[in-house]
Amino acid sequence: MDSKILRNFLKTAQLGSLTSAAQDANVTVQALAAQLNKLEEQFGFKLLERTNKGVTLTAAGRDILPWVTDVVKSAAELQQRVAQIKQRGTPTLHIALNNTFSEPVNQALMHFLRSALSGYPVLFSSSESPENLAKLASGAADMAIVIGNTVPAGVYAVELAGMKIEVVAASASGEWNDDTALIKPMPECAYSDCLTRFISRFKGRVATMPVLYSGSEHISVSMIKSSNSIGIISRRVALQHHFIPVPEFNDALSVYLLMKTPLLTARDIEPFYAAALPSLSA
Repeated sequence: MDSKILRNFLKTAQLGSLTSAAQDANVTVQALAAQLNKLEEQFGFKLLERTNKGVTLTAAGRDILPWVTDVVKSAAELQQRVAQIKQRGTPTLHIALNNTFSEPVNQALMHFLRSALSGYPVLFSSSESPENLAKLASGAADMAIVIGNTVPAGVYAVELAGMKIEVVAASASGEWNDDTALIKPMPECAYSDCLTRFISRFKGRVATMPVLYSGSEHISVSMIKSSNSIGIISRRVALQHHFIPVPEFNDALSVYLLMKTPLLTARDIEPFYAAALPSLSA
């Protein structure tokens, strides 16, 4: 049974349209319809009801859908594992950790990744998300951990679902006045999205605030220390520097492992959450 056809059936069921599913699969509607007809012949029962308004699953189609989903996922992970095996024996893997995380978390990640990638020599570095993205783009890193949803084209991403970055708006004094400035991260920084949500939450208070621009969380911390300003930073860093968070604002960002070659799957990383994270704070 062709996993590609199963994937196209799954996409058709999700989109409810042969035309949309064919566009997604980069095939003609006629070719997709032929694939689905062949699949129904193999199963021996009808999977989809076709109408002028689109397609819907039959009762049998709904019943079998979870198994098809599992097969498609397993096939994708098999392809990734094959790629991993083919890559063994290649030069050193350069992995960019994220210094937004605490040292114990990054130490645990290093230990886990060495074990998970035991067939490779590994070299670690650590920097913030924008620099990690630049390392991937330039070839200085093969893998990078970033926060936020920025995933460049041509890069494989696995969400580290057990890891979230708590984000706050913080200042040194905890007080706002007419001279308080708002620190604005650069657009490629994940905290930029958090700032947008902060501004939406406090439209009236921030509308006339002067703006300072920051190129990194490290710079934002320095600005908060040296000026009367509010910056968007991780809760861990805010507490580390004894800053005072704005009580009415809390946010969170997802964490991703980006890879040029898909050497690890979400399933590979699941043991890390159980083994390391319960005793660690991001």
